[in-house]
Amino acid sequence: MNNLQQKLDFLLEKYSVEDRPVLKNDKEFSIGDKTYPVLSHRTERKFTELKNIVNNGTLEGVSVMRTSRIVEKNKDIYEELYREIDICRYVLQREMKSVMVYDNGNVLNAILSAEDDIVCTIEIAATLNEGDIPKEKHEVIAKRGTACDIVVDSQLRQDSIYIFGENNEKYTDVDFELYGLSYDEINIVRNVFFISRDNEYDNVLKNHTIVSNLVELAKKSAKSGEREVVR
Repeated sequence: MNNLQQKLDFLLEKYSVEDRPVLKNDKEFSIGDKTYPVLSHRTERKFTELKNIVNNGTLEGVSVMRTSRIVEKNKDIYEELYREIDICRYVLQREMKSVMVYDNGNVLNAILSAEDDIVCTIEIAATLNEGDIPKEKHEVIAKRGTACDIVVDSQLRQDSIYIFGENNEKYTDVDFELYGLSYDEINIVRNVFFISRDNEYDNVLKNHTIVSNLVELAKKSAKSGEREVVR
């Protein structure tokens, strides 16, 4: 985390941000004795663009959001569900009203009902070998138009530069201030920076509480086999 902390400190100093958050890991940061969650998916450009398309009138009559994510075998499917639920909330800018979940150890299917009767379906599988890059797709379907976070004819996230030879390599620098970091690392640093710069600590905790409660309802639904309603 030292490299990420150095990059974060660089941004904080460059833009004269008074707070000095400390990264504890890729999921948490602290300021003094207070700890906050890192919601790095909210800084990913593809989700920001999806949110804009959904909420600026490009799509009309949104009815469904579908997400799928495949990760390594040792990952917690409910931690992944936390991420996917918050992505749905962020992209749609709506709260969830109910959740129903079926899981089978390393596979999970969830159906959530959002405000305006939008349905969110989430598929998660922890089946990849160790070291494999997560595979994911997020799609919004409307009465007029659809939007997706990957190119229509592709299944994997594309990189900017590919070098073919004895050692095949690929590079993707997507941030002119954070050279040398991976896509995920950039989002972690940027997320903590934006939270600190804009003093969004209360909103982060609020979102964390809402999504954590939804995950607990999801676990309850998986055990009971019944739909759980948000109170």
